[in-house]
Amino acid sequence: MPSSAKHALTRRQFVAASLPALFMGNAAFASRQGPRLAVLDWAWAETVLALGVAPYAVAEAPLYNERVVSPALPATTIDLGLRSWPNMELLKSLHPGLIITQAGYGVPASRLETIAPTMALPLFTTDRTPLALAESGMSAIAERLDRKAEGDAYIARFDATLSAMRDALAGDDGRPVLIVKFAGERLVDIYGRGSLFDDVLQRLGLENAWQETGNRWGFSTAGLDAVARHRDARLVIIEPGPPPGLAQSRLWNTLSPVSAGRVFTIPPTWVFGGLPSALRFGRILTEALTTA
Repeated sequence: MPSSAKHALTRRQFVAASLPALFMGNAAFASRQGPRLAVLDWAWAETVLALGVAPYAVAEAPLYNERVVSPALPATTIDLGLRSWPNMELLKSLHPGLIITQAGYGVPASRLETIAPTMALPLFTTDRTPLALAESGMSAIAERLDRKAEGDAYIARFDATLSAMRDALAGDDGRPVLIVKFAGERLVDIYGRGSLFDDVLQRLGLENAWQETGNRWGFSTAGLDAVARHRDARLVIIEPGPPPGLAQSRLWNTLSPVSAGRVFTIPPTWVFGGLPSALRFGRILTEALTTA
């Protein structure tokens, strides 16, 4: 971290003032213009909201605001059931003008097409480029909803904001970052190549300590020995943190990042998201690393 108090203050000012314009797509600004939208994937639901359009129905709508957080769904959004297998009878009864889903996940697009025109957009693929696919997905949805100008403007602001974050992080201690989320008492999901988080780290100029190939979503589930191997890393934990019993244990407290005070706990961020989730993760991580 830089020793200059003036530089540190500038970075804190950046964090405090950053991003308000990029959340223009939240429920307060969203409208129901255009076709009646049914969205089966949260990454595309948040993308629709970021474009200033409120979807009519979303799969697992009650959980969306808890897991994705921002941009928020309107309380009037109809719940379509599970994202992996929504209530097809309800979906049909709503007479949507357009269904948006993630390609390769849940109900096949060919079946959804029997109900309404369907956009099945890829996000997590063998190419392992979710951030690029999130951007192309936003452009495709914006064009379909006659919101091309809004989509182009959002992407431009997104790029500019990540560049500003990268500048704010310039000159930090340079240690690699290990991003984990607890999956059990002593098991963690660790995010590497192919994850949305890794793509954001690359855009921010930060090194990811985890270089192993994970699952299709870019994460690996491992024991704490995997954390222990990365002695020089900064450990970023997505809430909730370690279980109380583990947090008090010698095992946890002798891990190098823990004993050295290089642990950063950040609020929940949707790991399978689109551009808004990528932006939220970048903002939260930048705040954590620049204000510690």
